[in-house]
Amino acid sequence: MTDINNLSRRSLMKAGAAIGVGTMLGGSAFAADRVFVPYSNKSLDYYFFVIQEEAVKRAVLANTWEFQATNANFDNTRQLEQWQSLMLSNPSAIISDPIDSQAIVSAIRRYNQKKIPVGIIDTPADGGDVAITVSFDNQLGGVMAAQEIIKRLIAKHGSPKGTVLNCFGALQSVAWRLRKEGMDAEFAKYPEIKYLARPTEGALDQMLAVTLSTLSEFPDLDAVHAPSDSPSRGIVTALQQKDRWKKVGEEGHVIFVNIDGEPVALKWIQEGYMDSCVSQDPIAYGEIAVEMLGKYAMKGEAVPIGPYTNSKYFWEKGDIVQGKTGATLIIPPFIIDASNAADPRHWGAIAENVWKIPYT
Repeated sequence: MTDINNLSRRSLMKAGAAIGVGTMLGGSAFAADRVFVPYSNKSLDYYFFVIQEEAVKRAVLANTWEFQATNANFDNTRQLEQWQSLMLSNPSAIISDPIDSQAIVSAIRRYNQKKIPVGIIDTPADGGDVAITVSFDNQLGGVMAAQEIIKRLIAKHGSPKGTVLNCFGALQSVAWRLRKEGMDAEFAKYPEIKYLARPTEGALDQMLAVTLSTLSEFPDLDAVHAPSDSPSRGIVTALQQKDRWKKVGEEGHVIFVNIDGEPVALKWIQEGYMDSCVSQDPIAYGEIAVEMLGKYAMKGEAVPIGPYTNSKYFWEKGDIVQGKTGATLIIPPFIIDASNAADPRHWGAIAENVWKIPYT
């Protein structure tokens, strides 16, 4: 998720506060060889961002390093000021999810001048020397979500046809824009599919209103998509109100495919109401950034280019490539459906069931 600046989830902000925003001290905090790795977060307004910060915090503290998190609350100027303030504390490295890919470049270069390694997660930077970037292919995520829907339309109608609603999010969000572009391009290949891309700003209440009006206009709506799970609860409410909240295989079922893989999506899939979800992995973002900084960048070594394998993650294998700003791991999007929704490695399952961070 990226650059979302007009939505509020107060309950998740409370959750973020509950798990500890501020300075957390590891065992060596006051030792002479103090290692301090802060995290500059863009927001705690979404469960995704709460879990991403928690992953960084846990990985830093597991190394008995000192941790501090800052929350820019989608204010780019504030985030740049927070980077400057953190630099005065002589960090050993910094990890961040930037609000603005371009604006963060000047801050990265100031850290480069002081030879402080930088790790970027979720939203890639446009420049500067970044030791490791860990991110997600949002455009491919949109393509894969479209393919999941098309596959089910063929199963339903015998050919790729039907009516599909995409409740797309605010386009100033880089992630949501790329997801929409991927989905638009894939559905453009199928002229017999009536593809309805309708704006919702990624807001729950707008997804509810748009889905209700679309169901009135197209009572035989075949499929619906949201680019993120949290606001799609508005879609679910609309389907319930129109008596279309049916399980897969039941008469009247509306094909339902999202992106993100939050706990609520795992629940809907396991209950049989959601068909599938394209997942990204905020826990892996944070953990791998800390891993690569500690193994290489903080020792003055470059993060090696090549395969990355770790069986603790559901996706298990990725490739670290030379990106625009340095070593970059684009974690491959993957499909969660009824066949694998119970896998305990999904980030939504770890966050809710292992870390006990409630999804509200």
